[in-house]
Formats: sequence, C-alpha cells, structure tokens
Amino acid sequence: MKRRPNVLWLMADQHNAGCMGCADHPDVQTPNLDRIAARGVSFRRAFANNPICSPSRICFLTGQYMHTHGMFGNDHSDWQGPQPDGLASLFRRYGYQTGLFGKSHMVRRWDSEGFERVRYTDLCDATHDDPLTCHYFAHLEEKGLADWYEEGSPKPGQHHTLDGSAPAGLPYEHSIERYTGDQTLQFLDERDETRPFFVHMTFQRPHAPIAPARDYFDMYDPAALTLPASAHDYFERRFAGKPEFMRQTLADGCGYPLADPDENRLRRCLASYYALISCIDMEIGRVLKKLADDGELENTIVFYTADHGDFAGEHGLFHKNFGLYDSICRIPFLLSWPGGPRGVTNDELVESVDLYPTLCELCDVPLPAGRDGCSLVPVGTGEAPGKEAVFTEWDWWRLKRKVSAIRTTDHRLVFYGGDEGGELYDHRTDPGEVTNL
Repeated sequence: MKRRPNVLWLMADQHNAGCMGCADHPDVQTPNLDRIAARGVSFRRAFANNPICSPSRICFLTGQYMHTHGMFGNDHSDWQGPQPDGLASLFRRYGYQTGLFGKSHMVRRWDSEGFERVRYTDLCDATHDDPLTCHYFAHLEEKGLADWYEEGSPKPGQHHTLDGSAPAGLPYEHSIERYTGDQTLQFLDERDETRPFFVHMTFQRPHAPIAPARDYFDMYDPAALTLPASAHDYFERRFAGKPEFMRQTLADGCGYPLADPDENRLRRCLASYYALISCIDMEIGRVLKKLADDGELENTIVFYTADHGDFAGEHGLFHKNFGLYDSICRIPFLLSWPGGPRGVTNDELVESVDLYPTLCELCDVPLPAGRDGCSLVPVGTGEAPGKEAVFTEWDWWRLKRKVSAIRTTDHRLVFYGGDEGGELYDHRTDPGEVTNL
C-alpha cells in the first residue's frame, strides 16, 4: 500500500522574498532554505493575498481570499465559530497527526480543532486573561526569564527594539527560534509512526522585535551589506511621484515603517534582520536533519513561505504597513514533494490561496467546495501556466478603507480610493517600483 506523504509547512513572519541565498541575495546566508529550493520548486513570483499577519494566514488556512473568508484585521477575538474545513482540520479528519509550533495568529478555536498538539510562542495567541497560555512565555516564566520575553507587538515599557540596534536580552538557547525548533523536534520524536504527520512550524520572526540573540548579533557587518537598488527611492527621491499622503508620512522620517535619512541606521537594522533569518534557517536545518536521519525526508512535502514581506531596505525603508508594494506582497514560496521536480526556478504567478488545493492534490485529500485557489502541481511541473493576475487586499487603518492591488507579470496596479489616488508600475523597466505611472 502506498504511504501518504507527510507535510512540513514552514512559515516565517515578515520575510522579504529576496532575502535568501536561493533568491540570489548577495549577503543573506540560508543554506537550509537553499536545500529546500534545490530539492523542489522555487516560485519567484508568489504573492500574499493580504499584507498583514492574521488575514494572510487565514488565506493559507482556508484557501480563500480575504473578501471570501471575511477576516479583515488582526483582531479575531470575536471569531468563535468552528472552521471544519480549515487546512489542519481537514487533514486531521483524513488521518494525519497534526501539530503547530510557533506563532499561529489565526483563531485559537480553529487551532484546537485542527492541531492535536499546539505550542504557541507569541502572546497574540494567548487568551486575553492569561499570558501563561502562551507556551513559550510559560517556559520563560518557569526559568525566571519572562521579563526578557520579546513580543511581536510590544506593550509600553517592554524591552524591545524595532530598529535592530541592540541584541536580545535572552541567550540563543532560550530564544523564540530555538524553542520553536525544540518543540517541533519533540513532536517528531514522539509522533505516532503509523500515521502521516502534518506539521506547521511557524516562526514569530524576522518580524519585529529585530533583536537577534547576542550570539548572532554580529553575524553580519552593517557596513559591508549591499543595499537594494531601489533604496534611493527614499534616500534621494523622498518618494517623489508617490501619493501625497505617503510623501507627507515619510517627509521628516518615521519609525514604522522605519524611514531615516541616516543610511547607517537602515544598515544596522538589516544586519539584525538577516541574522534572524539565518537563525530561522538553522532551526529548519535541525528539523530537516531529523527527518533525513529517520528516513522520512524523501516522503515529506516541504513548503516554506511567509505571511507577507518586509521592505527590508527596498525603497530605503524597513518594516511594513505602508502601501502595497512587491516588497510587502511578494513572499518566499519553496515547495518540494516526493517525485516532484528538483532545482526548478519558476516565474509563473501564484498566490497564498493556492497552497490549500496543492496539498490536497499531493496528499489525495478531497478538496472541499468554496476554495478560491488552484493546485500548483501542474504549474510546478511545467505542464500548465500560472495565473494571469494575482490579488492583494487590505483594510488599511491609515485610510479607514479597503485598498487593493492587482499584480500581473509586467505590472502592479494599486487602488487606494477616495482622493488618495493610486500607483502603477511597469516591471519590465522598473522592477524596483520607483516610478509611479
């Protein structure tokens, strides 16, 4: 009888798609992500359907666009209904042993329905009245280290850094990255070997706080880094040609997104950001080694992505929550599967909602009705083209309305509505999206 493949769904938070060795970045070291790319397909034009955490993650989980699933913002405390066809719930129903390790930022009830074992790292996943329901926070509390917890959305007075200027207070052995790796490995050690597994290993960073452990703070030399070609969009042009409300926001510099005329501040932030990515890569490497040692890697679908991107120096900025640019909407999308193509770079357009039907096809799990995505198996093998266009939509608090973007192979069109205008870029002549047409 043919064994069904395992699923290892790897996710980072706010990882710019270009910041990987396999994406030809001149500085960032990601040997294990490069290994995944070498074993499968690297989709270079993959896009998130939403540019912030929770709505984007729900797009992956449901295989639906935001306007279909209805989750518009990061606050989902009022979402108490069941989600029987969430990706994990579906796979659990069809016999997979499921586990989630790291940041979920979805709906807690959906996690308990879908995952047999959960270990949270972000307080956004704790219940409102008890921070100890975040497993990593409880782990630090037990060791007397809870005051050094680094939250993705820090409270006033909390120790954190948004600009990468200081290392974390915690040693790497107690970092978010190491805890996520340890909990994933423990699940794999203790799993039921008679069942295939569905593991969601989901890192809280390189989202802020941009604070790698001191052990890795100096891994990258800020002065030696190569800035993106579009960095002059802020440093020299101050966003000339962009909508007026955006130029005004950046005129005197700001902290989120980080816009500082001092280029050295951006370089320090990038050095810390790259260190976090390399630490995430290291933890992924531990899991890949475990699967190889156990003889399971060749029968495991491995998928790496992010919920959205980060400017990461593009346009001369850092962080997100500012417009709908490729920097923010394009995401890493590395997919390998048993018997699939190896070492393929694919430039077809794909998007978040396509993961759900892809995994269903690869694992012979019936696809429920109502999904917006399409399987990427024929796209990855070169038997079918990708999409003519992909879409991102966002309920942007700054404008108090939904904004939208359409991305084709050659163009990006952004619609803000009201009097704010829009943006149009021709990627054939302007891949950095500097000149607004």
